[in-house]
Amino acid sequence: MSINQRIQEIIDKLFSGNKRAFSIAVGIAATVTENIVGTRGTNPSFEVTSKIASAIENINTEWLLTGKGSMLKTGTSQVNDITATVSEDKPYYGLKSNHTEKPFIESASLIKESFSQAISTGNCKAIIIPFIDDYDFSLRNHGDSMVNRSDLKKSIHDQDIVACRFWENGSHIRWGEVYALATKQGYIIKKVVPSDTKGKITCISFNEEKGYTAYDLSLSEISDWAIVVGVVSVNVW
Repeated sequence: MSINQRIQEIIDKLFSGNKRAFSIAVGIAATVTENIVGTRGTNPSFEVTSKIASAIENINTEWLLTGKGSMLKTGTSQVNDITATVSEDKPYYGLKSNHTEKPFIESASLIKESFSQAISTGNCKAIIIPFIDDYDFSLRNHGDSMVNRSDLKKSIHDQDIVACRFWENGSHIRWGEVYALATKQGYIIKKVVPSDTKGKITCISFNEEKGYTAYDLSLSEISDWAIVVGVVSVNVW
């Protein structure tokens, strides 16, 4: 049995198969859990296994890491104090928050293959974004190509934090929406429309007045898709 399968067994036996409850209890993003126990089969990072061992006190760490022994520590028959609720002790501006920390990709240099890969390595920070619930991770925008001078409320400025949701099926693209696209050169954030060339999409920047013209991008160059669902503006005084 692989470590991925052992984590799935923890989810099945201690969380009744509820991966979201497991993710919240352990303190990792639901996408990280899915990457580990889902079809991707990503190996869990040291940070992830440490969080599991810390959050579930009665877990036998040797079993988790090597498969030796039983799942629970000797003399225990159940896991104590596991709850499927969001921790209430994470403050945000001095207030208790009902929002969970989710992965934050600070730099395009972290993208070696895909968003999922960058997150699963454990090199990303985890932050809380208030008022936005339905997203999987966030990333930092760099540059002013997505400043929308005709509608500033729809702008994405330099250093803004962009909340994204994984878009698993690139064949069902919502044309005209803004996506974060992972490529070998890092990630880009663009409005996506159909291209006249088969096998490509057209990427549009909002800030065309500054010379950011539309261009075609081959679908084969895109390793991961995420649709933008919200933006947090960052203004440094």
